[in-house]
Amino acid sequence: MNDKNNKEVEKAMQKAIAGLKDLSRDMESKAHKKHWNEIKVPFSLHEGLSKYTKYELEDIRKKLQIKNASSLKKADLILLLQQRIPEYLEKIYHLWGSERFKLVMKIASNGGYITAPDLTIDQINYFRGNGLIYTGTLEGKKVWAVPEELIESILAMKSNVLIRGILNRNTEWIKLTRGLLFYYGTLSSIQLVEMLESYTKETIPFGEFLDVIYDVNIYRKEINLDLDSFSDSSVFDSKRVKQEHQIRKRVPFYPFTKQQLLLAGEPGFVDRNHSYVQLMDFLTENFEIDREEADSFVEDCVYATRIGDSPNDVMKLLSDSFDLGSIDMLQASMDKVVQLVNNTRQWFLKGNTPRELGEQERKHLQPLPAPEAISKNEKVEKIGRNEPCLCGSGKKYKKCCGR
Repeated sequence: MNDKNNKEVEKAMQKAIAGLKDLSRDMESKAHKKHWNEIKVPFSLHEGLSKYTKYELEDIRKKLQIKNASSLKKADLILLLQQRIPEYLEKIYHLWGSERFKLVMKIASNGGYITAPDLTIDQINYFRGNGLIYTGTLEGKKVWAVPEELIESILAMKSNVLIRGILNRNTEWIKLTRGLLFYYGTLSSIQLVEMLESYTKETIPFGEFLDVIYDVNIYRKEINLDLDSFSDSSVFDSKRVKQEHQIRKRVPFYPFTKQQLLLAGEPGFVDRNHSYVQLMDFLTENFEIDREEADSFVEDCVYATRIGDSPNDVMKLLSDSFDLGSIDMLQASMDKVVQLVNNTRQWFLKGNTPRELGEQERKHLQPLPAPEAISKNEKVEKIGRNEPCLCGSGKKYKKCCGR
């Protein structure tokens, strides 16, 4: 391709990028206008619904699973939703966890509105899409509000023991599921339910569990659901994770405590272990990078490790981003990278770290007897670095647990 063609392609790409930026700004402007129009409080459910378009009202109807109403005019649809939204409110605790419930309770407890929390567009659309919460601008401030006729019903739920119990159950399901997938990557439906039952000591009704996970995933997409499996949202090849699990039949899933999983199930959790922090410190001390940037970079390194990249692959990521300069700096960087990789809990290794599996393998090796105790015909069993790894991965020992 000659220079002229190169320049034409470059101009076309620049034009396309500029067009995408303009489209993005236009969409943001429209979303802002839709979400943050002037609002007055208190307001009735009818007043709140009347500000929605027919298309938005249809979305609420579908969310509430109201059938045989698609042909209704806007005014009639509003009247129908006025009746059905309070009924939906009485059932939300079957689907919600404590995070969403506390937000709605906070609004109701504050007279019907609060300063808008810092949530994503998807989360805003989730609440707007069920007709319970309305967004707008009040006296120059963005607020979230609920219709006045719903406030009393919301507050009454706070003291209901049955409701609190189901909310706590759902919250535990959600956090344990996120935690298990954070560390294991992908699990079949059967594996996931069995693990949940072992941690909760209760039988999991799969239909109810699936409804809870599906609904929370609309609010905060952190789980990928396939026909027969659940995956962490960061997993882009669940089939590969399942295959890696399968070839390591002899390797048990790492036995996390319930508290570890609940912690890992918190939104935005990052497992900053000692090796993670050491690499962060190394980067900030030797390169012009702040803690936040270093944290983001190390998180990328951990992700690369979890999808199967080798220490050399992670090292290339480091060398592409920073000028490593001398041999000493190169060696020091490699030491930190190897330490990070060896101490990262990996999806392919069922939540184990390479270091832990290496220690397990060494325990299975027979110790060398004293020279005088070795008979001429006796052979000492020993695993060679080029032999298949005992964990069943199919890889050579030096490329797997013997790294």
